Amino acid sequence: MKQVKTVAKSLRWAEGYLAQRGVPSPYVDAEYILAHILGCQRQDLLIYPDRVVKEDEAAQFNACIERRGMREPLQYITGEVEFRGLLFKVNKDVLIPRPETELLVDEVVKSVTKKDATILDLCTGSGCIAVCIAREIIDSKVYAVDISEGALAAARENAARHGVGERITFLSGDLFGAISSLNLKGMIDVIVSNPPYVSAEEMQELQPEIRDYEPASALYGGKDGLDFYRRIIHDSPYYLAAGGYIVMEMGYGQAGRIKELIESENKFINIEITKDMAGIGRTISARYALISRG
Repeated sequence: MKQVKTVAKSLRWAEGYLAQRGVPSPYVDAEYILAHILGCQRQDLLIYPDRVVKEDEAAQFNACIERRGMREPLQYITGEVEFRGLLFKVNKDVLIPRPETELLVDEVVKSVTKKDATILDLCTGSGCIAVCIAREIIDSKVYAVDISEGALAAARENAARHGVGERITFLSGDLFGAISSLNLKGMIDVIVSNPPYVSAEEMQELQPEIRDYEPASALYGGKDGLDFYRRIIHDSPYYLAAGGYIVMEMGYGQAGRIKELIESENKFINIEITKDMAGIGRTISARYALISRG
């Protein structure tokens, strides 16, 4: 007789399979995957543990669990992640948005003092920052830059999904090189970025979900992890409007060094570091003090 697979039995099997392969939180991951396949909420699995999992659903579930067992990130398996209350498409072309990056959006919203602000998002990736800014600062004009065409394709799809595709201009290129022909010097109110910031040493220590699956180009920030900060901080004054802001995310232990980089330019004031829920200096913002552009 063919054994009937229920939600409860499926989850027990998946938990054991993932635990044997060293996956953190195996039961929770199994819940997320099964809920995604069944098109329901995780709590529904608890409410209806005896729901029968159909053969095609079971086949999908088994395949996804095997992928997770190989340490592929959960978000790539389901193809989406929640960020600031919105669902964003993600794939191997983009870095998976982290909850702490929501602080970056908070800081941008706090910095903007005009309705029709012009905002530049460098290293946009999935577009989560640009999309949220466009939705929350209604009359803003957002430019979003990435060097990866694959990332830009995902970002455009996310912008369209959330109704802001017409208000974001997506540009392919290496940081400010992507906007060099747009006559935006002295016109940008906020430059925001979550740049690659993992050092060479840290790249070797990343967990397999990150090291083996997320795009290295979105992670590696040079030998000390600060290469992109040096370039962004140095070039920002040419594009910022008087009193404009630069707002960036940082990695663990980088706040002091990045603050020094900003101070060394002698073009910024009001440097502020914001800590995340773990007490880590996560974002840094600074205001451009207009001086002669010489």
